[in-house]
Amino acid sequence: MPNFYVLESGDGLLFGDKWSYAEMLPPINLGESEKCPICGAAVSDQKWLPPHRVKLSSDEKEKWGDLLWGVGFRLIVTKRFIDIYKKEKLKGIIKIHPPVHVIKFRTGALGHSAPFLPTYHLVDIPWGGANQDDRASGVTFENAAQLKCTHCRQGVTWRKQERVVIEKGSWNGADIFIPRGAPVPFMISERFKKVAEDYGLTNGWLIPAENYAYDERRPGLWYIHT
Repeated sequence: MPNFYVLESGDGLLFGDKWSYAEMLPPINLGESEKCPICGAAVSDQKWLPPHRVKLSSDEKEKWGDLLWGVGFRLIVTKRFIDIYKKEKLKGIIKIHPPVHVIKFRTGALGHSAPFLPTYHLVDIPWGGANQDDRASGVTFENAAQLKCTHCRQGVTWRKQERVVIEKGSWNGADIFIPRGAPVPFMISERFKKVAEDYGLTNGWLIPAENYAYDERRPGLWYIHT
């Protein structure tokens, strides 16, 4: 069975201080969300349509990571990330959008920082690149009867699980993917992990899937156990 890792932001927070994060700027145009092919329930936020305009939380270039996180979009990455991704023939991204327009920083205008700012791209990574094995992951639902669909596991119920285990034979071979049933932003392959470490990609925390736990009644929701 291949080894997988959960990909979180570098400091484990969408709005942390160690790395810059992005905030969407108007006009904010939203399209349809991804839907479960079985029950039709939404399995993602509404798709962010152009123009892709953001402000960054910091004008300090040491805080500009190769991965850029925020709310309202799945992931923004640098051109450097894209170049490495293509060179190493990684799989999982289905669309690379034109460059994001960084309009300003939270502290003000671009100013002297603009010439050093990386080129950022919004990328599309589809839901469903594998399926979580709920039993092996130690999943419990407080109100399992309220689950609307066993395929997407949408429903109003409290969840707890001890790890993330991918169901044997369900992985489509993508190096970055969003598995069905798992409360994670993304998962990555062993190959992606090696590439990330070899090139020193920044603002990504690669957590062994067997150590990634989740509890909706715990502050922060997810945590790491040994």
